[in-house]
Amino acid sequence: MTYIKLVHAGLLGASCLALGGCLGSSNGGGLGGGGGSAGSVAEYDTKFSELTANTSGLAPTSKELTGSATFSGSTKIQLFEAANASNTGEAIGDLALQADFDTETISGTATNFRGTLNGEDVALTGTLDTANGLAPSSLLEVTSPIILPPGVPAIPNAPTSVTANSFSVYMGGELSDDDGVIGNVNLGMLGVFVGPIGGSEATAAYGPSTVVVSDVTGTAGLIDIGGAGTFYIEKD
Repeated sequence: MTYIKLVHAGLLGASCLALGGCLGSSNGGGLGGGGGSAGSVAEYDTKFSELTANTSGLAPTSKELTGSATFSGSTKIQLFEAANASNTGEAIGDLALQADFDTETISGTATNFRGTLNGEDVALTGTLDTANGLAPSSLLEVTSPIILPPGVPAIPNAPTSVTANSFSVYMGGELSDDDGVIGNVNLGMLGVFVGPIGGSEATAAYGPSTVVVSDVTGTAGLIDIGGAGTFYIEKD
């Protein structure tokens, strides 16, 4: 199977910015509990649609998150070859993340990537880890005051601020097919935690993801295959 270089860092940043509108945030709720990776593309599509639907019962977290939690889920990547736009593919991989809201840190792995590329089945072994990411992974907590219009009185016992909890995850490592190591693979994801409306427990998250591959043996191009898609995670 032929694997070609992806943009090492530029594609990752550009794709994440371009897909920023796909970011969702959630924090607890009817759907968001009991994490698990998707067994197939169809299962991924169903789960992602459920989590992002207006009827999911989930909303971006609006309060400070505390403690720690583990999450599992999947990412789905649409692959493309720069040299030949007709050569495309699709792959999914399994995610496992650990978030510590008190220290605002997040770490994890991605494994079991499988799908198709140029009409051929793809099954990759190996692990991508945040310890080897292109950049540090982090949680970001931003608290903003609720400002009422002039003349509007404050509601007794109503919140006076809103806290948004987002994160960026970068994983790297070597993945292999039947012919050996395909190169250095880097995965990037941006997300916002979601959960029950008004809740303070993160139970799920979703957003855009990108993948880049570098140092592929026998290739001289800077851009060969790119990948962009989405991901979801649910609290275990």
